[in-house]
Amino acid sequence: MDYSGYSPDLVFNLDIQSAFSFKCQVCSACCYNKAIPVGPYEALRLSRRLGMTTTDFYRRCTEQGTAILRNKPDGSCFFLSAGGCGAHPDRPLVCRLFPLGKIVDSGGNEKFSIMPLHPDCVGLLGEDETVESYFMSQGSEPYFHYDGVYAALHKRILEALSRRRERGTGRMAGERQLHAHGTRGDFPWQDVDATVEAFCRRLGLPKPDGLEELVALHFEALAEWLAAARA
Repeated sequence: MDYSGYSPDLVFNLDIQSAFSFKCQVCSACCYNKAIPVGPYEALRLSRRLGMTTTDFYRRCTEQGTAILRNKPDGSCFFLSAGGCGAHPDRPLVCRLFPLGKIVDSGGNEKFSIMPLHPDCVGLLGEDETVESYFMSQGSEPYFHYDGVYAALHKRILEALSRRRERGTGRMAGERQLHAHGTRGDFPWQDVDATVEAFCRRLGLPKPDGLEELVALHFEALAEWLAAARA
């Protein structure tokens, strides 16, 4: 099993039908000193909440050169306000899963563990639901879907760059190809707005406003790059 990023002391002994419930009391104890990853779909949702592009979001709201949500100087989450999470309807998947951690074993089986709670957390753990119903109550379904699709794309991109290095075209050549689509940073393909804008401009298409339409064109742009990388 892949325990990367998790303590070896955690026991992943829950499955999707296991009894589990958690009632957040908005104490915000869990919103400090965390490294919260934000994938393309999550960044798109959060950027629209802030009224900005994903390009600006990555520049202003994530740690420099990463896709990790920035913390304030006191260690609190970028979105934490006096009343709790300021982006709750659009919060990232990691926040929706809390306090559960998830792994997928080599056979593709999902297992879950209850993560250690902050000593000051007043959230109520119980067994009133199941893991599955808890995720549904947190609106996790589209996040799971896009997380899976983008994870598969990320793997293919890394494989394509690796093949380019083996052929002698070099890592930077592959990265320049990605940057030609208007992307950025160590995770250059994640910037949905810049990638789609460049893609639409080249094809003479209007850039859509809807999230699903933007993500669909983002997939098309990345698929085009992958096809070119295989040539």
